[in-house]
Amino acid sequence: MDPETVNYHYCDGLKTIPLPPGKVVLVTGANGYVARRLIPELVARGYFVRCMLRNRHSPFLLKHPNIEVIYADCLSKAELVPALEKVKVAYYLIHSMRLKKDKFSDTDRKAAENFAEVAESCGVDKIIYLGGLGEANASLSPHLRSRMEVGATLSSRGVPVIRLRAAIIIGAGSASYELLKSLILHNRWIPFLEEFNSKCQPIAIRDVIKYLVGAMETKEPISGVFPIGGKDVFSYKEMILRFAKILEKNVQFFDVSSVPLPITTLCRIYAYWLHFFISVPVNIISLLLDSLKTNVICWNQEIRKIVPFEPLGFEDAVERALKREDNSQVHSHWADVPPEKMHNLMPLHKFESSDFVAEKHHIDIPASAEKVFQLIARIGGENGWYHGIFLWRLRGIIDRFLGGVGLQRGRRDPDNLRVGDFIDFWRVERIEINKELLLRAEMISPGFSWLQFQLNLEDDGNTRLTLTAHFIPYPFWGKIYWKILSKFHTYIFKGMLDYFYREATAPKQIP
Repeated sequence: MDPETVNYHYCDGLKTIPLPPGKVVLVTGANGYVARRLIPELVARGYFVRCMLRNRHSPFLLKHPNIEVIYADCLSKAELVPALEKVKVAYYLIHSMRLKKDKFSDTDRKAAENFAEVAESCGVDKIIYLGGLGEANASLSPHLRSRMEVGATLSSRGVPVIRLRAAIIIGAGSASYELLKSLILHNRWIPFLEEFNSKCQPIAIRDVIKYLVGAMETKEPISGVFPIGGKDVFSYKEMILRFAKILEKNVQFFDVSSVPLPITTLCRIYAYWLHFFISVPVNIISLLLDSLKTNVICWNQEIRKIVPFEPLGFEDAVERALKREDNSQVHSHWADVPPEKMHNLMPLHKFESSDFVAEKHHIDIPASAEKVFQLIARIGGENGWYHGIFLWRLRGIIDRFLGGVGLQRGRRDPDNLRVGDFIDFWRVERIEINKELLLRAEMISPGFSWLQFQLNLEDDGNTRLTLTAHFIPYPFWGKIYWKILSKFHTYIFKGMLDYFYREATAPKQIP
């Protein structure tokens, strides 16, 4: 995919001047939400961008003569050396929020230590780090404390580090935006603690990208901490009410201060509640909620002098995000990165297992493969799963109860798919237009699962649609799980095939 097709052109009016040609720029976490917005901007400004990924089994979507893809894990110094060779500027966009609370801090610190050491030995001129905004005090959440510690660790070596600190990032597909939106859409009454009435300064994703690019292009040899924020400063309560007004929803708050539990525990309980109807994982929800007790505002405006432009206000940022969604222009999403346990799962064709089991059904449809594939490619999300809806929803509820992603993630785009896209608790592993769609399960189960749709042109001119469920069971429990599900598979899969037949052969409606 050409980067220009997903370029929002945030930096077209940026007043900083691009660096001379030939500079190699490294972007870590290249499949992450911010990186996917940043990379097309860098390519458009003439840079050679080296994109660093950890998951070796997920192909990078963007292709361009000025894009190089390299696989490396920051926990391995040996892997970092080729990633940082000949690099002049490196963007550090890595964090481990998906890990459990007792693990992400140590993991982030070790990764930052390795990166700083190798960057210094490779002669990197500058590191730009995007961290969290907050006041350094006793009430600082573990999430924000870890982000500040990462910045300090990166700066402990000889490479100059520009530490940009942002609060809530507002943009279609960002975790904070999705959390706020789902909170308002699914709650008439919202629990509230006085400690959560801190001040915040949300920032639009377009302004984050401008600061990231501008910080690299500034001529002054700067380093240090630079808070970045939008035009508005208000309490979290006011921010939710403003968002609700835009969505034309009426929400009310009720005080839960009388509950005799620590704030962190209350955040965790509420995170589990939100988890049942919000796509954001429990760990991320809990960390974001725990951060609400800290003021996250810009204590100085130095960055505005270095990268001069007028940032957007909160309402403008939200309305732009909603418009992107309405126009199916969400090119990056927080869920583009698979869950931690699924991060390095091999693709189906690389598995060799004697325990492989499969269930296959097919139907011949008197319609073109193109027409049938268009129906298949719209599966999931708001479009649903076409047959056995109650069973799909029940499986989604069970998955959420176990801590999985459930059906709440939906789809990035209601009509179009690409490799790596999420579809509820599936992810697109392979797609060949008018021929095949292969989905890998990211639900919690005692085994590895895939759902495959294959199209073949028959001699009689019909299109044969074959639906295959592949499964590699874990010992004992996996086989029991598959045996139980197999009683439902035939009903669900045959019903889905019948749906595709009916829709593909239905007379075209004349408006």
